[in-house]
Amino acid sequence: MRYLHNNSILSIIANYYNKVDWSTIRYVGFDLDGTLYDEFEFIAQVYREIHNLFFKDLIINEFMLIRWLEKGSSYNKIFEEAYDLYKERMMNFVSKEEFVEMCLEIYRNFEPKLNLPARNQFILELLSKNYTLFLISDGNPILQRRKFTILGLDKFFKEDFVLFTGDDPENLAKPKIKSIEKLNISPQESVYFGDRDLDKLFAKNAGMQFQKVYNMIPVE
Repeated sequence: MRYLHNNSILSIIANYYNKVDWSTIRYVGFDLDGTLYDEFEFIAQVYREIHNLFFKDLIINEFMLIRWLEKGSSYNKIFEEAYDLYKERMMNFVSKEEFVEMCLEIYRNFEPKLNLPARNQFILELLSKNYTLFLISDGNPILQRRKFTILGLDKFFKEDFVLFTGDDPENLAKPKIKSIEKLNISPQESVYFGDRDLDKLFAKNAGMQFQKVYNMIPVE
């Protein structure tokens, strides 16, 4: 490899993320939510905002957070379940469809308070000095860009190597060869860090290596 035999710190990184054959890597890619920061921080803030707007005297915030922990970030029925839990109370002033849309509007337009963990900042600083970093994230592009900016990730990723693919999480499970072509990277010389099986499938379909993490901590 170009660096590891001369750099003991990078050797430690390679041992930490030991699912990767670093001898072939030139490009290091990342998902955003749950990968570069703890997504629970964002979700907890959004659900608290919804709780304060609709359910100040109930435990709906805890209910939604538990369901999120149980089902994962791709689950899209939490707001409907929240409505059903207190349907008799809710239906007197708002329909389920209206409630779900109001929650989604809060979610999409929310201004979170997020910080990039010091450990992750150190890892990105180190990797950005030795590799080309890229980011491919699904979800609402406006919201994802907002998180990207709040976290200060523009210090590590050149604009030409940042791609937000849209609202549909299933998109990530399909071969994103065109996305890779837009980023002008070599999949065979790339590794992708993500927190979900969809991320793993995307990496496989794109021909990249994969390292599963949560908040940049290896989980398998």
